[in-house]
Amino acid sequence: MTRSMRSHFPERLDLTAFFVGQSQAWGMVMNRSGKVERRFRVEITGQLEGDALVLEEHFAFDDGESDERVWKIARKGEAVSGRANDVFGEAGGAIHGPSLNWSYNVGIRFRGHTVRVHFDDWMTLADEDVMLSRAAIRKFGIRVADVFIAFRKSQDVGLKDAA
Repeated sequence: MTRSMRSHFPERLDLTAFFVGQSQAWGMVMNRSGKVERRFRVEITGQLEGDALVLEEHFAFDDGESDERVWKIARKGEAVSGRANDVFGEAGGAIHGPSLNWSYNVGIRFRGHTVRVHFDDWMTLADEDVMLSRAAIRKFGIRVADVFIAFRKSQDVGLKDAA
């Protein structure tokens, strides 16, 4: 591998550098048997409000449903915390090199009802423009599904362009 190829693999995750501006994501929810239950796409707008990173996420699902989530994320050293409109309490976790591991309780729609579940989410930079995420979803401590997401940072907007 050439030196220039290695430079595209950041050693540390900088959430602000990745998410400020526009980004997109594509994902799927798989049940515990491995069957794909839902696919979705997300349009994300990130901006700084003081020291907080605010992410506006607009979801479009393959079944025609849409949803929105607004995250307000703070970082203190390696610790990361966040709140969102459908998250119960506070999400919390830490950055480990190119990865963020955080967990939170969220209400998701399932068969016409809102169900409270726990997400254990690992987000890892694949390179400087792509982040991959795998979240285990648990209910009563039992793994019921996994969510896989690929994020792509816009080539047009970001911290480099905002300066």
